[in-house]
Amino acid sequence: MKAIIDLLLKTKKIEELRRVGWVLMRVKDPETVTEHTFRLSILTTLFAEMMGLNVEKAIKIAIFHDLCEIHSGDITTLLYHPEFRNVKNAKDRKKIEMKWARLSAREKKKIGGLKFRKEKNALEKLIKYLPNKIRHEIFSYWVEYEKGVSKEGRLVRQLNSVETLIQSIEYFGANEKKSGSTWWESTEEIAEDHLVLEFLEVIQEKLYHGKRVKTKKNLEGILDFIMAVGKLKKIPRKGWVLRGVKNPETVAAHSFSMSLMAWLILRSRNLKLHQEKLLKMVLYHELSRVYSEEMTPYDSVLTGRNAKTKKDILKQWVRLSRKEKSETFLRDYRKEKIAIKKLASILDDKRREEIMLLWEEFKAGSSSEGYFLNQIEAVSTLFKSLVYFSEKNSSFVGPFWEWAFESVDNPAIIEFMDELKKKFNKKNLFSAPLVFLSFLQERFNKKIK
Repeated sequence: MKAIIDLLLKTKKIEELRRVGWVLMRVKDPETVTEHTFRLSILTTLFAEMMGLNVEKAIKIAIFHDLCEIHSGDITTLLYHPEFRNVKNAKDRKKIEMKWARLSAREKKKIGGLKFRKEKNALEKLIKYLPNKIRHEIFSYWVEYEKGVSKEGRLVRQLNSVETLIQSIEYFGANEKKSGSTWWESTEEIAEDHLVLEFLEVIQEKLYHGKRVKTKKNLEGILDFIMAVGKLKKIPRKGWVLRGVKNPETVAAHSFSMSLMAWLILRSRNLKLHQEKLLKMVLYHELSRVYSEEMTPYDSVLTGRNAKTKKDILKQWVRLSRKEKSETFLRDYRKEKIAIKKLASILDDKRREEIMLLWEEFKAGSSSEGYFLNQIEAVSTLFKSLVYFSEKNSSFVGPFWEWAFESVDNPAIIEFMDELKKKFNKKNLFSAPLVFLSFLQERFNKKIK
């Protein structure tokens, strides 16, 4: 578990790393690597299903494909372009940015080789101390993506460009004078699957010409759905906003982090859970946030309080009776269900029903995967609180330990929590109440026995 925690701590870098292409194009507050990966993973899920591919494998490839950037950084081909590197005048540079880098086959091979070696070394460094089975799976799926040696790997490569194209339209609008032709040219260069090419036609017709494509209704629904989901890249998690965290994780970034944590813990102990179902569920579990505000246990008790009182309240876990918990759950559940139903209604019946079913299972914890992910939700939030507050405002961490303690009974997750305790105790940054530490240790020992 120690190696897994170390890797998860390092993902903070790509949660904050702005994608270089948008930075070069001077986009204000551009998306991060993890926010891009989240929406790519959902797009991949939808297309892999429609194409009859291995959905579990495709989702994993999408989730893993940019992990190397923790050490390598976000590498864009433009940075290798000789014209771009040698031009210092901002006006001339912008002209180059507005069009796709036209490179010879020899130049592409050279640049591709440099990029591959740098990212390969970065990934090997990142996963070096993980258990063999996890290390092998991450690396092999990354190679499938980079080299396009499987149908799933090739699909994710294409959709990676498609998601970026959609993001460019969201940033600049359907106006090549503002956005240039870079994103279209790079996507057309790599797109090969029939369904992906049809999707590009839908993007062209709907976003550039304002026309509906009746013959491709399902693909038009996916485009509308994916663009709605993109809002989650800009919605910060409310719990961190209440506690004054600067640049807190967004809902999109949280969903990515939670999916990676869930999979790593599951694989580390070979838990008998359906991986495809679990990964879909974690990607879908916060989709209601597109249309509904996030609610926290503190909402009712913070109303009308001054800043100092609010801060004091946020240092304590909210104590609710069983009746109050039930009433709060039902209130939030009804609001969220209306929201996710509205979002899912954009899609065809099959996909809408699956999203609703998986969301229901997560909310109720009614399946093995839903029950497991409810515990991961608590622990992933605890983990993030330790990242945010371990050096300053450490008194905020205690309530998250209490929530995790109250929620967790899975031996693998308890083991993960125990390792967290050791990790942060070494720094003298641990702040959970001692009574909860002793309970945690006792429960951990019982489960391991």
